[in-house]
Amino acid sequence: MDTSRPAPPDITPLAEYAPSTPTVTEAPATSRTTEPSPEEEPAAPEDPGAAHIEPATIPDGPLGIPGIALDAYHRAADRLNAEKPACEMDWTLLAGIGQVESNQGRGRFDVHGNTIGRILGPRLDGSLPGTAVITDTDGGRFDGDAEFDRAVGPVQFIPSTWAGLGRDANDDGVADPNNIYDGALSAASLLCGQGGSMADPAARTRAVLAYNNSLAYVANVNAWAHGYAVNAVPLPSDLPEIHQPEPTIEPPEPPERCPEGWEGEPTEAPEPVAPGEPEAPVPGCTEVEPPTTPAPPAPSASPSATPTPTPSPERPAPPAVAPPAPALPGLPVIELPCIPPFCVPPPPA
Repeated sequence: MDTSRPAPPDITPLAEYAPSTPTVTEAPATSRTTEPSPEEEPAAPEDPGAAHIEPATIPDGPLGIPGIALDAYHRAADRLNAEKPACEMDWTLLAGIGQVESNQGRGRFDVHGNTIGRILGPRLDGSLPGTAVITDTDGGRFDGDAEFDRAVGPVQFIPSTWAGLGRDANDDGVADPNNIYDGALSAASLLCGQGGSMADPAARTRAVLAYNNSLAYVANVNAWAHGYAVNAVPLPSDLPEIHQPEPTIEPPEPPERCPEGWEGEPTEAPEPVAPGEPEAPVPGCTEVEPPTTPAPPAPSASPSATPTPTPSPERPAPPAVAPPAPALPGLPVIELPCIPPFCVPPPPA
């Protein structure tokens, strides 16, 4: 946000931040800080060695706006209109701010709406023309800088402003400027906090100037908001130069250790992978080859012994025939005399 111009007297400036285009530094998407006191250290993730980041898969919306950012802007507008109906917040205004501040977080969000890497504005140490000097207000909790503040997240809040305006939109118990849902609702609250209806051009201009005190910034936001409404890219003539550097994105911090089954020292974070896809390898880690189990030795070939033939069973000997019984000695033949009339006549000669 450009603080080179004084803010109009009736506008609440955004914590004096003159954003030159935010640099985007990527921190682990799992690092979420809880909202209490600035002195509190960020909560460590349950598994600091985990390397898996699951990117959002919601289809893109108008002009390629990330689907998860579009969902966040709609939800924020609906919630603010329920809380403050007179504000008449429109999702396209929030989308215009997200586009101008960080190019919609470079389209890199995980499934929870966290930016894949922490998006940071330039260090507010006065070294860039037109920027304010804002010494550290959060102990580096949000921006990782314990000496000077930096704007944080896809809609670019500085820590001191976030401390008063940051909201937990997704009801996870954490107000995180690196989360698009939390950031969108907080931005909507800041805009509606300036009074009036966002449908009124004058009130809308006042609100956006409170976000960034630059008429060129207001023109860019309005041009992109209209573009999202009609699904048409703004003309270059509708996008005056804001004179602020582009955000930069630092690569995510590498995991503390290699995943199971890998060895080495992680040097970078792995690329995000879609659900169901195999995890990308972690740079610096090499897969451990499983130990090879030696094959059991083959049995040594021994000379085969000549098999002893099995004798075939002998045929049983035929039963011995008993010799014939000796014949009885012959009896004497006694010729009986023929007694008539019983005599048989002799055969004819």
